[in-house]
Amino acid sequence: MYNLRVIDKVGMPHVMLFITEKLAEFDTKSVEWIKLLPLKKNTLLHGECKFPYKGATKNSKLDSGYRIRASVNVMMCPPFSFAHWGREYFDTANISWKSVEKKFYFEDLEECAVHTLAHECFHFLSDSGQLKEKNYEANANWWGDLWLTEFKNNR
Repeated sequence: MYNLRVIDKVGMPHVMLFITEKLAEFDTKSVEWIKLLPLKKNTLLHGECKFPYKGATKNSKLDSGYRIRASVNVMMCPPFSFAHWGREYFDTANISWKSVEKKFYFEDLEECAVHTLAHECFHFLSDSGQLKEKNYEANANWWGDLWLTEFKNNR
C-alpha cells in the first residue's frame, strides 16, 4: 500500500488505523492526504473529498491528489443522529433502491468519525473508478454504513 499522509487532530488513532487499513485494499497513490479535524460549530459533522482535477472533467491536468477530510463536533454529547441521503430498498432482494432522506445514528464520536471518513473515502473510490457504484450521496452513506458495521464488530 502507498503510505498515506494521515493527519489526526481529534486524537482517534484507532479510527484512522481502521480507515487506512480499509483503504489498503485499494490504490491510494493519488491520495494527497486524509484528515480528521475537530468541528466546533452547531453541526455534528462535515466531510469533503476534493478531487485532484481542475475544471469540469477528469481529463484536466492534476494539480494535487485527492484530499479526504472529515470534521466531527468535539463539543456535542452522544448519542448522535444525522439526516442525509440514504438508500431505501423496495424489493426483498435489496437490489432495487431509491435515494431518500434517512437518519443515521452514532453511539459516540468515533462512530461518527468512521462513518464520515468512510463516506468521503467512497467519493474518492468511486471517482477514481475503483468502485462500480455511482458517486451519489446515498451510495456514500451506504458505504459508510458498511465500514461502520465492520468497525463496531471489531471493537
